[in-house]
Amino acid sequence: MKRRSLVLVVFALAIGMAAAGLAIATPGSGIVNVELGRHTIPNFTAHFENRDIVVGELSFAPGGFSGWHSHSGKVIVAVARGSITIYRASDPACAGTTYHAGDLFVERPGVVHEARNEGTVAAVVNATYLSVPPGGAVRIDEPQPANCV
Repeated sequence: MKRRSLVLVVFALAIGMAAAGLAIATPGSGIVNVELGRHTIPNFTAHFENRDIVVGELSFAPGGFSGWHSHSGKVIVAVARGSITIYRASDPACAGTTYHAGDLFVERPGVVHEARNEGTVAAVVNATYLSVPPGGAVRIDEPQPANCV
């Protein structure tokens, strides 16, 4: 009989604590969170010392392109609308990889690449530039690689 009473007391305490937790919680109001993309990045590390983190939105008209460039740090890119094709000089064939709305990808530091909108509608990407020199540019202009025509 004592064991049953103890179980009931523990159960009642658990219910009371859960109810108290719900009462303490402060739900939001008037806010919508839209997830633009998700991607698992294995072994992702970042170390910043006196560096900026910059968030930007880039809009590409159909046929628009970024020009060849690289970055001083990692860049996390989420495709919000349309599609974007990335050409990387590190790819021996310089074959493009196309990312669509909802896709997320990471550009590594120092990789020379170009982004192009080869679609028929505007493309919008949101980029988070990690490890930018304080007050510096988010990109480094690069010449067109010989293997990418």
